Amino acid sequence: MRKVRPGPLRKGDVIAVVAPGGPVDQGKLTRGLARLSAAGFVPETAEGLLRREGYLAGDDGHRAAQMEWALTLPEGRAVMAARGGYGTTRLLPLLDWGKAAARPKLLIGYSDITAVLAYVSTRLGLAAIHGPMVADLARQPDRRSLDAFIRLVGGQVTPREPWGLSCERLRGGAAEGLLTGGCLSVLTALLGTPYEPDFRGALLFLEDVGEPAYRIDRMLTQWVQSGRLRKIAGIVAAKITPVRSETEEEIRKVFASAGKRLSVPVWYGFPAGHTDPNYALPFGVRARIDARGRLFLLESPVAAT
Repeated sequence: MRKVRPGPLRKGDVIAVVAPGGPVDQGKLTRGLARLSAAGFVPETAEGLLRREGYLAGDDGHRAAQMEWALTLPEGRAVMAARGGYGTTRLLPLLDWGKAAARPKLLIGYSDITAVLAYVSTRLGLAAIHGPMVADLARQPDRRSLDAFIRLVGGQVTPREPWGLSCERLRGGAAEGLLTGGCLSVLTALLGTPYEPDFRGALLFLEDVGEPAYRIDRMLTQWVQSGRLRKIAGIVAAKITPVRSETEEEIRKVFASAGKRLSVPVWYGFPAGHTDPNYALPFGVRARIDARGRLFLLESPVAAT
């Protein structure tokens, strides 16, 4: 599979902001855009970004038009989700992804837009960034992870430096593969569809929020029994906040059990996704986690300058 790499993001570059899932809060949007600007980028918002239709940011046609605009904006260098929620999976058949890959832009976000990130990074060879959304920037962002994001999209990360924070070993040792994955519940909704990610050879990053241990187990079991994880290199799970009455140890056991059934290494606690700090992860690039739980990015998500 040919890998497609956009150019690095520099100060002054345009980032198109879209709402492919849930409706956007105006206050959070305003504050988040201000922080994106303060970081040196130029945010351009899609028309009708604040539209609301129940639990969606407008109907499917409206949200697909936002994505189409962002993916083809001549001056745009990246596309960032305003927030998560639900609805991105409904847009997958409405967009020309081959056309998007021909004019690559960095796709940035997490949670619901996992559906796009996992699909393009494994099926189209297009690098993507599992990273901050505008709504996250509305809060006071963690300085270290924000600086790390800016360095990552700017092509300033080398394979020699450990990325993020070290993980806890649950099973096995070092692992290397194509880094991809995302929000487990969103990924599970893609099983059996034409947009199901291809996780063969993947160093699979998984995270989620608000899910009790038994539901995480149920989703992982579905993936294991489908056979789609038979050839993964290993699992790197985020630090997942347990729901009330549960402990994090129960979540660790669920991931360890999945690793045992798959006979792959499992690491736990990488600070990305629905957690704070939220370190950006490049999808569609090779990465390695060593025996000490340190993650190394062996490739850049952007083209060399």
